[in-house]
Amino acid sequence: MRFSLVEWNEVQVSRSPVFKAMLENEMEESRSSTIKISDMSYDALRAFVNFLHAEACLDELASFGISRKYQVEQLKAYCEKFLVSKLNWDNSIKYYAFAHLHNAKHLLEAATSLISDNLDKLRKHQEYPLLVEEDLRIGLALLEACLVRRENNAALDTSAK
Repeated sequence: MRFSLVEWNEVQVSRSPVFKAMLENEMEESRSSTIKISDMSYDALRAFVNFLHAEACLDELASFGISRKYQVEQLKAYCEKFLVSKLNWDNSIKYYAFAHLHNAKHLLEAATSLISDNLDKLRKHQEYPLLVEEDLRIGLALLEACLVRRENNAALDTSAK
C-alpha cells in the first residue's frame, strides 16, 4: 500500500522519525513524496495515519476545554500533560489563568511553581498586567498561591537544617 505525503505538513511527518528520515535523506520516498508500507493491514495503517494527523492538528487548549465539557478524561489528561511539557516563562501567566479557570490541577501547580520561582520578574511579565486587568481574582489567586508556595518551601528548608 502506498500513501502520498504531499498534503502532509512538516509537523505531521516529524511525528515519526522514520518518516522524517525517509523524506529528508536521498531516498526514493523523498524524491516521490510517497511511502510504501506493506507490513500492516489497511485498517491498521489508516488508524496510524489518522493518529499522526490528529496529533498534529490538535489544539491542546481547545481540546482540554472540550474534553472537560464532555468528560473525556483520557484526552483531558493527555492535553494537560502536553501543556505542562510546553510550559515556559513566556506562556506561564496564560497557562496559569487557563488552568485556574478549567481546574487543571497539574498545569496549575506547574505554572504556579514556575511563576513563584521567578516572582521578582512577575510585574515585568507582559501578560501579568493584562491578567490583573481582565480578572483581578485570578491575579490575586496567583499571588497568594506563589506566597503560600514560597512559605512552604521556606518551612521545608528550615526543617531540613
